[in-house]
Amino acid sequence: MRKYQLVVVLKPDLKKDQKDKLFTDVKKLMGNVSGDKLESLGEKKLSYPIKRERRGEFAVLAFEADNIAQDFNKRIGIKEEVLRHLLVRN
Repeated sequence: MRKYQLVVVLKPDLKKDQKDKLFTDVKKLMGNVSGDKLESLGEKKLSYPIKRERRGEFAVLAFEADNIAQDFNKRIGIKEEVLRHLLVRN
């Protein structure tokens, strides 16, 4: 299994239950995931507006997986709650 980190910038006005639902949906998109650990980095001011938002909430999801679906970047980019994302393999 390979180790991955997913860094996500979310809209700042999301409620806790909306964030939880979003991350369960993201885990479903990734497929077979084990050892996932979610860390919230809090809300920060963005250096430039993204989708007309000046602030964003940052979160890091560390997990292990055999492989990630090929269309993962496309499918997570469609979600309205996600301003930006970056998937890194360690």
